Amino acid sequence: ASAQEQGCNIEGSRGPSLRVGAMDSGLKSTSSYSVDFNPKRSKLEKDIANHERKAKHVLRRAALSETDKLLDRDTLLEIIDETQQRWLGCLMLPITILFFTFYSIAASLHEDVASSHLLEAPVRTKLVPPLDEFEDATPDMLQGVSTIPEVYHFIENTYLPFLFQQTDALGVALPQKEWGTVYQYNQMKGMVIMELQRSTKVKCDDDVASHLWCYPQDEFTDADYGRPFSQLPGGVASYYTGSVNGTPPILNCETEGFSVVSCFADEEERRLAMLRDDLNGRVPGATGVEGFHYRMFFDPNASYALVQQRFQYLKDRAWLDDQSTRLVLKAYYLNYQMQVPRLQAFHVTFYFSRGGGVYSTINFMGLPLATFIYDMSILFDILFVIMLIASTGFLCRDMAKAFAVGRPKAHFNFVNGVTWISVFVGWFNTLFLLYSSVGRNDVKNALQEYMADPSEKKALEFADIADQLGAYLQFVRFCIAYAHLLFMMRCFISLKWQPRLAIVTKTIKVMSSDLLHFMIVLIPTFIAFAIAGMMMFGRRLQDFATMQAAFATCFKIAMENEFRWKDLSAQDFGTSATWVWVFVPLVVLLMLNMVLAIIMDIYQEVRREAGNTMTITRHIQYIYYAFRQRDTWVDHDVLYQTVSDMPQTISTLELKQKFPSMPDYQGEYLVKETFNAAKKIARCGVDNGVTAQLVAAIHVSIEEMCNDINDMKQRGWMGMGLEIPQASEREVVKDILTSVSTQQHWMQLTQKSMAALQAKVDGLEEENLEATKLANGGGAEGEGGVGFKLGSE
Repeated sequence: ASAQEQGCNIEGSRGPSLRVGAMDSGLKSTSSYSVDFNPKRSKLEKDIANHERKAKHVLRRAALSETDKLLDRDTLLEIIDETQQRWLGCLMLPITILFFTFYSIAASLHEDVASSHLLEAPVRTKLVPPLDEFEDATPDMLQGVSTIPEVYHFIENTYLPFLFQQTDALGVALPQKEWGTVYQYNQMKGMVIMELQRSTKVKCDDDVASHLWCYPQDEFTDADYGRPFSQLPGGVASYYTGSVNGTPPILNCETEGFSVVSCFADEEERRLAMLRDDLNGRVPGATGVEGFHYRMFFDPNASYALVQQRFQYLKDRAWLDDQSTRLVLKAYYLNYQMQVPRLQAFHVTFYFSRGGGVYSTINFMGLPLATFIYDMSILFDILFVIMLIASTGFLCRDMAKAFAVGRPKAHFNFVNGVTWISVFVGWFNTLFLLYSSVGRNDVKNALQEYMADPSEKKALEFADIADQLGAYLQFVRFCIAYAHLLFMMRCFISLKWQPRLAIVTKTIKVMSSDLLHFMIVLIPTFIAFAIAGMMMFGRRLQDFATMQAAFATCFKIAMENEFRWKDLSAQDFGTSATWVWVFVPLVVLLMLNMVLAIIMDIYQEVRREAGNTMTITRHIQYIYYAFRQRDTWVDHDVLYQTVSDMPQTISTLELKQKFPSMPDYQGEYLVKETFNAAKKIARCGVDNGVTAQLVAAIHVSIEEMCNDINDMKQRGWMGMGLEIPQASEREVVKDILTSVSTQQHWMQLTQKSMAALQAKVDGLEEENLEATKLANGGGAEGEGGVGFKLGSE
């Protein structure tokens, strides 16, 4: 009645519509609030729109992380994409690991380091015996040689007797074919060659030392020298060059050992073949001083008495003098008792310092005369080449795909760059192996030629070829060593595709920035202490004599926290103590522990962020199920496209309904990984800088909502499509809506009552029908019973 008085009609018992008569000017009928009500956005609101979306995303993830029944669509898409990348990376991971494994085994079999050590160790121990901490070296040992007389002593009493053994352990003379046997199973091959380099002799340029002679180390001479024969014990040259009673002469010519020219007429012009300019940079160790060598040869097939006489001649004629710069003793022995014949070359080098004193080094070069020492090495070489071809093919296919889609830069990233370099290094190592076979054949041919013609010419050719192969194999060994580091780096990078192992690689990546900034402080501090140590201790301790040695010693102290206090404090006790007491606490205890603290702190953050990631066993299980159930396994593209079209919040039931054929393992994996990613906010929280932005965005959004509500209140919003600005009219509309609501309520009650009555009527009709059936078939008794029941009803 009140509605009719106000000019409104109510039609229908359900969904009443309000028709405005007298209040048409005050009421607005709209289809939806979003269309009718759209307040203008301020510039500030537009600026923080991105933070609002981020806040919404964070809050949604935080809310969904508390349940495992609902999934965030964006998080699920991230998991699907990561799974696809991980799958492609894991396909390459076994190839990478096998690539490294096969290369390591093949290289180990080719080098056979253990056998090389067994050949070198006895000779090294003989020439450079180990000493106790407080034991002093003698001139009989290589490390005890420091003057020219001691060089003579070492060669005469240790080096030559060791190589030219002509009696057994009991002093019984050996047959000539067994002369030069070293440690029972090694036979000297070629000749022992002594090569001397001498510097020029000039007047010193300095005014203070103009009356003295100087011997520049970088200027060499090829002039003949030596004391005259008249001052030698023999008195005349013929004593040394002539044969006495059928014995071979001591010298082959008067200038032997003291001239760079050979004694033989066909070797007077002998130099190594003229080197073409285009090959000048390809020869290892080309120094340009080949013609400045004074050589003396000692034949292992000659009697030891003749060897002694030849060496005594060098001493008597003053072979080593003030102009001597470098002396190299070259010897070669062959072992024929191991798997393959092995030629072992070792060079003892003496450097005559212009500061006084002699320094020495010893260098061994193992030369197996067979490329394949073990049969297994052929197998692992083939397996490595297969992995090398597989890696090359995988990279070429990936590069072709990148160029096909017009994104070549996407292929040339850091990971693929390291892989390409490792592939090129692998192919180069294969070529090095093949080329070394040619060098081994050259050495065997030169050795056979020397054995057929044991002359100095053939001995020198054999020595040159063996030294060239030794230098080449030494270069190859360095390449193998660095190749292992490169291949290890490739394996290390490939571990990023395994979530649990990726924690280690991600830790290194994240800590690199902090560690770099810390190194800016640590490195200058370390350099300062190394230079200070060199200045204080370098004049009396070899460990601090050079910058390199000082850095190495300081690094050793930092790592081991051990140093020889007695040697450091032998002079200037106060200064030495200050250096030690500052270096150890500051660098060793404080800064190095800070490095460990940085690493462990970042590792804990990365580990906490990763959460319950997939372990290696679970990863293997995933690959197994993906292969086993490949017929029903949902493809990545289909999965990604379908999930992209689903709502923002997805239930696990909806996901199952969308993919009814999806294997249970794949579905459980996606749910667990999505839940673990959503839990990241609960585990790690939000960065403080981002938190302030999110709070500001939420605050502004709440203010917007409050302003919108106030605006709606002022506009008289009362429901969808209903706005009445006047307060008095709103009260009338409230009464109308209340009446409508009351009428609707009573109408619903009436409908319920009528429905219940209808149900009873339907039930009574069914009972009458059953009674009629019983009366027709059951007699009077049945009729009386039925009639009672009906009467009572």
